[in-house]
Amino acid sequence: MDNLNAKNKIFPKFMPTLTIEKINDLPFSVHLEEIPGLLIIPRIGEKLSFAFYDDPDKNYTGMHTMNCVREAVVHGIPCVQVEVDYEDANGNTEPTYFKFLRMTQTHVSFIAEMKIKNNSFYFGSFFDDEWVGENNIGREIHQEAKGVAVLNDDGTMTVGKEECPDIIGRYKVEIGGQAFDTVAILEIIEGMMTILYVDQSGRTVLFRRYNRFNWKTDRYKALWTEKLPDSEVLIVNNDKYVHWYDCMSDYIL
Repeated sequence: MDNLNAKNKIFPKFMPTLTIEKINDLPFSVHLEEIPGLLIIPRIGEKLSFAFYDDPDKNYTGMHTMNCVREAVVHGIPCVQVEVDYEDANGNTEPTYFKFLRMTQTHVSFIAEMKIKNNSFYFGSFFDDEWVGENNIGREIHQEAKGVAVLNDDGTMTVGKEECPDIIGRYKVEIGGQAFDTVAILEIIEGMMTILYVDQSGRTVLFRRYNRFNWKTDRYKALWTEKLPDSEVLIVNNDKYVHWYDCMSDYIL
């Protein structure tokens, strides 16, 4: 991959050439131990960096680096403490903060977060009302096609239940000249939609984020179809979901 960013010396400055091609073969099941949205496996010794590429320019906007440093217990729950560092495209950094993540034999989930916010110490956990997730069960590690999310013949999608990730098909993903055989795992939570393209080893090759057209308009002051008029739009349950950004990790570099 070319156009290496001088700041991080890891990820390209712009999103590499990307193609996603549907494969008609049956999708395979995956053993997905990564934490949703973070791409890290919550196991001592695991390290990972991943970068953001935002629409409309698809330029590199920042990088998270995570390191699973020690075992921890929060609210009596065994978990892993993860150091998280963030650097934006200009090399500006934020203070290191910590996430506490859990992996059982069947599920992975968030437990808590600890950081400095607005010059004050902040600790939040799954007991807080604003944390998403049903009873903090987390995401099931074994993922197979369940029929909850369906790709229709006309290219639209039907999703029967939120907070229930489902495989919608098998895809060949090419990023910067590298090809990967993947399944696409779609999930919707409160107007946020993600599609993960996961290979047979259970690692995410590409993370794609979409917003329902009217997601958090009070914060962003416009519909997403207006903010990103040239971005890809997927029709899900008769609503428009607008592509916002892509993520890729150093797993594929």
